Amino acid sequence: MKKLVLVIFAALTTLTIGCRNSAERGEIVKETFIHKYGVPVARSDWVLNGKDGQVIQLHKDGITTSRSYEKGILNGQTSYTFPNSSTIQKVETYIGGQIIAKTENFPSGLPMFEEKYEGDQLSQLTRWYEDGTPSAVENYNDSGYIDSGEYRTLLNVIESRVQSGNGTRINRNNEAELLSKDTIQNGQLVERVTFFANGDPSIVIPYENGLIHGTSLTFLIGGLPKTVEQWVHGQQEGTTIVYQNGEKMAEVTYVQSEKHGPEYRFRDGTQMVDEITWTHGVQHGQRKIFTDEAERTEWYHQGELVSRTTFERMNGIR
Repeated sequence: MKKLVLVIFAALTTLTIGCRNSAERGEIVKETFIHKYGVPVARSDWVLNGKDGQVIQLHKDGITTSRSYEKGILNGQTSYTFPNSSTIQKVETYIGGQIIAKTENFPSGLPMFEEKYEGDQLSQLTRWYEDGTPSAVENYNDSGYIDSGEYRTLLNVIESRVQSGNGTRINRNNEAELLSKDTIQNGQLVERVTFFANGDPSIVIPYENGLIHGTSLTFLIGGLPKTVEQWVHGQQEGTTIVYQNGEKMAEVTYVQSEKHGPEYRFRDGTQMVDEITWTHGVQHGQRKIFTDEAERTEWYHQGELVSRTTFERMNGIR
């Protein structure tokens, strides 16, 4: 399968070099062909001599690309500059048309992250802070799961590890501000806790096989609950509880991430004041409004307030 992919990729690459469509070439301001011995040549000569060497292109958006080829197949480094700059933004490394590494840089030119590949599989990921300090190194197994990892502070101190597929991963942004803490089991993410800028937890998200699965919690700054959500294999399902000022404000029923079924709204956390019916994310059916004196019923059809007679007629109820 991998050999087939390489053959197809090589054919597509050759076709791209040999015959660019007019729309793509219209985006190129300047194009230079370099023979493998470093001599600039005409495009026709470059093609006739086996498509060995480099193709350097300046695009309308100011980005300069430089691609290295061997017999018309990407081989060596392909680089992209920042717009209207000679500073390299991204470098891809190929062997025989197969990508083996990719690096992206900060505007300063220092590396931001590097990915290494074995075949089609990511094997190692390295990240840096903007000042050049390494922030993380992760190694992946043949199944694509994390095998090991080290995560560092801006002072280059290891603050968390994953070993033999198990451990904790601390995620920070380029300025070393705390973003989240991940629990890794058997190489997979099983829980992520995100944080506000002051360090308070923002969201607790459970995962199974890469999908949100279980009870997810969200919070306000200071720790008051915001929601309690139920998820099943990436879909919001069941009852979601919504809080306001620490008290239950609503219970909402979800089916496949859409409001579907009853929604109950409360006063002071316990007194029900509203009952709404949803169908596939649209208010549809009865709405009951409760007050101290009476109960009032409204009818909705596909989100629009209608009379009961109209609702029954439009929904075939007799």
